[in-house]
Amino acid sequence: MRKNIILFLTAVLLMVVSFTCFSYLGLKKVSSKKKLVFWSIQLKPVYEKQIKEIIDRFEADNPKYRVVWVDIPIQEAQKRTLASILSSTPPDLINLNPDFSVMLAQKNALYIFNEENYSQFHTGLVERLKYNNKVYALPFYVTSPVTVYNKEIYDKCIGGKFIKTYDELYKISPKIKKCSNTSSFVSSINENDVFAKILNKYGVKNLSNKDEIENAKDVYSMFNSMYKNNFIPKDILAINHREAVEKYMSDKTAIMVAGSNFIKMIKQNAPAVYSKSAVSSQLTGSNGKYDISLMNLVIPKKSENIEAAIKFAILLTDKENQLELSRVTNVLPANKYALENERFTNCSEDLIEKSRCISASQLNNLNNITFGDLNKNAINENINKTLEEILLSSETNSDFIDEKINGLRNEISTLQKNK
Repeated sequence: MRKNIILFLTAVLLMVVSFTCFSYLGLKKVSSKKKLVFWSIQLKPVYEKQIKEIIDRFEADNPKYRVVWVDIPIQEAQKRTLASILSSTPPDLINLNPDFSVMLAQKNALYIFNEENYSQFHTGLVERLKYNNKVYALPFYVTSPVTVYNKEIYDKCIGGKFIKTYDELYKISPKIKKCSNTSSFVSSINENDVFAKILNKYGVKNLSNKDEIENAKDVYSMFNSMYKNNFIPKDILAINHREAVEKYMSDKTAIMVAGSNFIKMIKQNAPAVYSKSAVSSQLTGSNGKYDISLMNLVIPKKSENIEAAIKFAILLTDKENQLELSRVTNVLPANKYALENERFTNCSEDLIEKSRCISASQLNNLNNITFGDLNKNAINENINKTLEEILLSSETNSDFIDEKINGLRNEISTLQKNK
């Protein structure tokens, strides 16, 4: 009996030792894998399942690597990224916007991609991600707003083909106001770079010549007149994009510019307004070009896994994954092959569907005029401050606007020269 107990305890001990060794070897195998760290911005709420599937596929094809995915709130993205870039161990792949990315490129903190890396992307988007003619980021996804309008009001007050430009908007505004007693247009024009993009559509990029100065003066004067005559809401300088959409949903305005995600919001929250709405191309200016909002992927120069990060970025943005991202989130893919899918070329008359095809078509006629790569936030702040001062002033003479435009020109000139 005692012998059997000893044999049993010996067998148990051997099993424990074997299991411990096996577990240790397994842990050692896992720990020996290289970590590939990927940071995204608020994708987890809607795209978590797909990202995890992409990670599984990458790890299966690249068994030496283990992907660590961190999804960051948008308000923390720049602060955390800057801190990580300054450290000795930054993430290997980071989802950012171009304005912040180009600032890092200016500091020589990013890997520069070669043509093979970006061959699968829409060329117009790649052009947006160049600094000193070198590509510092890969496009991830894009949005291009369309114009949403109350067809019932428009047909009653104006009729005919819908307008294309801000100049035409200005001309029809008195008729809409008189006919419907609503504002003609709403936008978050004092938010971020909204008004800067409107100026760009009229060829304004640095106010360095007479034509640009006159164009800027005309645009500011046009919005000043619309504001003073109540053609646009009095709180237009204080509202964000969502609040602008809410004004449209409450029948307080006839026309707005919005992305398809906001059109979905109208359908869900204001079905009566949605039923009498229509969509058209984004309002533009004298150059007939369209603007976009773009998100991109960067690789810090200090990354120890640059080649693997490139592979993961290419997988993340291949045709199939870009189509899935668009389906789940309603953004546009940056992958040129995904954009050839009938999802973006053959849409029904449903407003959300139609807006998607209009948005995709606008990518082929992008506005390449900007205020440059230096000090973009400060330039936008000065542009918006000038708009605020003009609209809120009781002055109506052209000399006052001339003075403000000249002041803005000096500020922009200084900011475009100083890093």
